[in-house]
Amino acid sequence: MECLTRITNRTLLSIILLFAIAIVISISGCYNDNEEDLYPGSGGCDTSNVTYSNSVAPVFAGYCNSCHNANNASGSILTDSYTEVKNNMSRIYGAIYHQSGFSAMPKDAGQLSPCDLAKVDIWVRQGMPNN
Repeated sequence: MECLTRITNRTLLSIILLFAIAIVISISGCYNDNEEDLYPGSGGCDTSNVTYSNSVAPVFAGYCNSCHNANNASGSILTDSYTEVKNNMSRIYGAIYHQSGFSAMPKDAGQLSPCDLAKVDIWVRQGMPNN
């Protein structure tokens, strides 16, 4: 009888452990699901006509300007001015791409979305026009 109790307790413990593992896996499976990553090219990211004023400046306004503006030039970098962005693009580029040797930006946050990075990248490859 004692042997049967040990097997039953061991079996019950195994079932509980497997159930706990299944719950953890199912919860973590949705950690980083977003429409851009799940369905690339689904219309959420328009890079057909990238300009500074309509594509790049809004990225900086949304993620950078609160800390990198004329009143608060964190790291001596301004992102609320075309001239300052263009003059500091090598530092900004390294920071937003989280490259080695650069302070990853946005601070204490993940990398910008692939769409936002693509817009900045396209604009840089266009020669960083003031458009």
